Amino acid sequence: MIFLFRPSIASSSHRQTMTAEETNRKKIKRKRIVLATALVAAAATGAFAQQAPVQLSSAIQSEILSVLPSADLSNLTNSQYAQIVSFFAASENTRTPSDISGGVKAILSNAQ
Repeated sequence: MIFLFRPSIASSSHRQTMTAEETNRKKIKRKRIVLATALVAAAATGAFAQQAPVQLSSAIQSEILSVLPSADLSNLTNSQYAQIVSFFAASENTRTPSDISGGVKAILSNAQ
């Protein structure tokens, strides 16, 4: 005799929880990829020229400028670029406009 085991179907709330967890994992994975790409780009730029200007993505720039309209993002050092990209990759840093403003101000004031 062959017995087939059929797992019970999970409740819809369980499926929604799993979907939310999967979505959260995908967001984290996407942020890690963006961060890794940005850090590699910053490192590669530094290898070619120590103070070559680096450009943030338009999404990060617009988010910074919406909170700090007077922020000068034109002459970022490689270190500042990497710090800003890392800052935006961590969602706990960008929960409120004051979090963004404080973090970016601190990074921009530390010219390295």
